[in-house]
Amino acid sequence: MTRRRRRVVALSSRDQERVARGESPEDLARADYEHDALSGPAEGLDAPAPGGAGSNDARLRRDVPPHWG
Repeated sequence: MTRRRRRVVALSSRDQERVARGESPEDLARADYEHDALSGPAEGLDAPAPGGAGSNDARLRRDVPPHWG
């Protein structure tokens, strides 16, 4: 199976400037996995932040609704 290529019909003025400078507009659309929001100190949403000091955890534990025990 051959891969179909997409063809650009129109470029925005900003992308036209990038192409004129020799840059690829697609480079800006690629994900930056080294500096994304989930690779911070908590290493993603599933891992707890170290320490917990200054976090929202204490308030959340204190403000538990009565039906949650």
